[in-house]
Amino acid sequence: MKKKILYFSNLKFQKKTLEILKRKFNLILSDKLKKNEYNSIVSIILPMDNFYAKDFFVQFKNLRSVVTPTTGDIHLDKIFLKKNRIKIFNLANQKNNLNNITSTSELTIGHILNLTRKIFHIYKLFIKNKKFDKHNYLLSNKMLTIGIVGLGRIGKHVATRAKALGFNIIYYDPFVNNKKFKKINNFKSFIKKTNILTIHMHYKKKYKNMFNIKTFKLLKKPSYIINTSRGEFINEIDLIKCLKSDIIQGAGLDVLKNEFKKKFRENPKKNKLFNLFLKNQKYNIFVTPKQGGSNKSAWEITEKLIIDKLIKYEKN
Repeated sequence: MKKKILYFSNLKFQKKTLEILKRKFNLILSDKLKKNEYNSIVSIILPMDNFYAKDFFVQFKNLRSVVTPTTGDIHLDKIFLKKNRIKIFNLANQKNNLNNITSTSELTIGHILNLTRKIFHIYKLFIKNKKFDKHNYLLSNKMLTIGIVGLGRIGKHVATRAKALGFNIIYYDPFVNNKKFKKINNFKSFIKKTNILTIHMHYKKKYKNMFNIKTFKLLKKPSYIINTSRGEFINEIDLIKCLKSDIIQGAGLDVLKNEFKKKFRENPKKNKLFNLFLKNQKYNIFVTPKQGGSNKSAWEITEKLIIDKLIKYEKN
């Protein structure tokens, strides 16, 4: 008899991945789950669309593992899962296997070019005014320094691509020494030398609101913020103040605070930073809806990695 695995349809796994799961397991869709099936579920494949707490997991008396196709686990009640010896499978320790996935770094470069060239901002002005105005205040790439916080897989991909475009590259990472790029060991000195701050760190609670008004004021002018990592790194109220007072000249964000929670997804307009993006034409801010890993080739790799882990675990 095949083991029962609970799958959330909003994960939107590719057809090929679903076929593999159906061959190996009895795949139960979350919206078709019946009360008498709860106790027979041994694993759950979860999206990053909510915080899944103890109250959710206790319903499954024989749960052995939780699978999530993300590098983060901020959406999981890790204390409960660890206490009950429920294994977590994600992509956090898959650096070598993920090395060829460049979708997040490509999006980061897109945000950098969009902000520094004011592409979206100028487009909106053109639609509004229908005038072919010149914008002589824009600087060339070689006049700007990109400061990368975290030179891991994604940070290194960003550095390589940005260098090819002519930007000056520096990085801050106490755990990495890469001679291809200039490392600044003191964080304050690093910030002062940076025009475009781009964040590529693994999130921990101690880093919440790490980037705030004190950091923003130290940035070299013109100053830009890029975040395709986790929304929790940034103090959003401080960022709004800095955008309004021209301390920061632009922000490109693929993530916002609490975006993984159901309450946020039901009404993202309650997020003040997102509201600024929607309602104010004059600020150079651009938000994408968590598109870092969103391309077909990336999905093929990550889905296979995570499913192979589950199959191996259940087999053993």
